[in-house]
Amino acid sequence: MKVFITGATGLVGSFVCRQLLENGHEIRAVKRNSSKMTLLEDIEKNIEWVVGDMNDTEFLEASLENIDAVIHAAAIISFDKRWEKKMYKTNVLGTADLVNTCLKLNVTKFLHISSVAAIGRKAGQIELRETDRWEGTEFDSIYARSKYLQELEVWRGAQEGLEVKIVNPSVILGPGLWGKGGSTSVFKYAYDEKSFHPAGTVNYVDVRDVATIIIQLLESSIKDERFILNAGTLSYKEFFGKIAEAFGKKGPQKLVKPWMLKIAVAFEFVRSRITGNEAMITKDTAILSRSNFHFQNDKIKDALNFEFRSLDESIKWSVNELKEMHSL
Repeated sequence: MKVFITGATGLVGSFVCRQLLENGHEIRAVKRNSSKMTLLEDIEKNIEWVVGDMNDTEFLEASLENIDAVIHAAAIISFDKRWEKKMYKTNVLGTADLVNTCLKLNVTKFLHISSVAAIGRKAGQIELRETDRWEGTEFDSIYARSKYLQELEVWRGAQEGLEVKIVNPSVILGPGLWGKGGSTSVFKYAYDEKSFHPAGTVNYVDVRDVATIIIQLLESSIKDERFILNAGTLSYKEFFGKIAEAFGKKGPQKLVKPWMLKIAVAFEFVRSRITGNEAMITKDTAILSRSNFHFQNDKIKDALNFEFRSLDESIKWSVNELKEMHSL
């Protein structure tokens, strides 16, 4: 199978590429001139690369020639309202263009990597499943809205003839780029021996499990389904404590109080405006840090007879890889 993949240079995309090659598939991947190839250096030459803009329909049409399936992993992740329009253009309009091009060229197999952020959440709810519908509550960030709207474009494609499979991973654990944000930032937070931990819980999944499931779904006859990918749920204190211990560091012991979050949000707003950098702590992230949701994984486990790796195994492997990659 010849597979076109977006977001190949990111953490998830890089592991999906490795799994595709291991299973004997051919890969054509899109990148920008500014894309860093750090996570794919050893297999870069085994991939056919096309350079261009996902919002350029002529580029997409040329890129999808002779393609059998699409894996869509590209997305902007931000909680800063200044990024909302850019995120909408990339996450939503870019996906709409990709869906339309697939329909035009009769590329029917379409696997979309979404996020648990697109699963509907509301106050008082703890357990969440694929059937929970979006309601637009206080727990839905600007990033979550973009992922929800992105999924709507994919489901539209399903109604028009695409064979759609959607995965909704939680926080993805793996050895990504150090100090560049993304899910690898949870490892840096623990490595830096931060003192404070949020009051809520974190849902997590190993990047190797995500990649394996994606390829198994791609090769299966399953279609027009979405699957939560989540290995488990843990308090932030325990979560960061386990990572810190693996690094030989001291875990956070102080609970972030609500009044502290308000001050942090205000301070980060001012800092981001002065420096021009992205705000990392916002009203959205403050609300989410206090939430206690658990994303159920029984649907994917039943569909593929799949068992997720343990948190301890994921942390040990990720920490060892990060130490080697970044000389920590």
